Amino acid sequence: MVTGRTMRRRAMALLLVVALTITMGTMTACPWLGGKEDRSLVRVRQAGVLRVGLDASYPPFEEIDGATGEIRGFDVDLARELGRRLGVEVEIVNSGWDGLYDALEAGRFDAVISGLVYDPWQTDRVAYSISYFNAGQVLVVREDVREDEEAIAQVGDLKGRTLGVEVGSEGDVQGHELRKRLRDLTLRPYPAPTDVLRAVRQGEVDAGLVDAISARQFIRTEGGVRIVGPPVSDELYVVAVRLEDQALLKAINAALVEMRDDGTLSRLADKWL
Repeated sequence: MVTGRTMRRRAMALLLVVALTITMGTMTACPWLGGKEDRSLVRVRQAGVLRVGLDASYPPFEEIDGATGEIRGFDVDLARELGRRLGVEVEIVNSGWDGLYDALEAGRFDAVISGLVYDPWQTDRVAYSISYFNAGQVLVVREDVREDEEAIAQVGDLKGRTLGVEVGSEGDVQGHELRKRLRDLTLRPYPAPTDVLRAVRQGEVDAGLVDAISARQFIRTEGGVRIVGPPVSDELYVVAVRLEDQALLKAINAALVEMRDDGTLSRLADKWL
């Protein structure tokens, strides 16, 4: 079922080519505060708690455990690891999706980590971190195809092939763009990502183009396919903080860089996806 939240995420995915510069430091002067010292990181560390807002209705990134009532997921583990690296505890605040930005601005929490996609229309309200997960479109092929069998390793290998896509998805858009420049590429539409992936596994199509989350979950639960090449498009999940909290943002960015370099982000993706 496609939710309103998913539809908004898909729409924003078309504007996700973002360059975010990382600088190190823990305190900065903000020109929009008239040069006032930014004490956001000091405030969090003095309180000993990083309050993280999310909407616990987007598994496996955040959901309520039916047995324990606790909130769990990729983003919850990510928040706790960020807190550990900042030297503070983490308090998870469950909030409705549509009110996350308003609640952040009102001070209900210090950051939003909720499968949040960079939104250029919100940059006058909040500041975004570097990306911690790319949910963009990926190319998928059958797992048992040998590499010496005219393998498909990237989109350039799709000439003369049949590509499965989900109707109306970003993969559908990307597929039509690919067809303009690749000779004899045939698109075959399916109603859902799982239908595309099963068609790949069964050999109905040579490859499929689906979002990374659907692909990874299918590989985990059903198998028979594998992801090849880099993402075809980007849908970058980010952390949001208040616009003036640049010191906190820099500390979060530094922690995310460490988590990327030491493999923590990859391990979280493998655990939950």
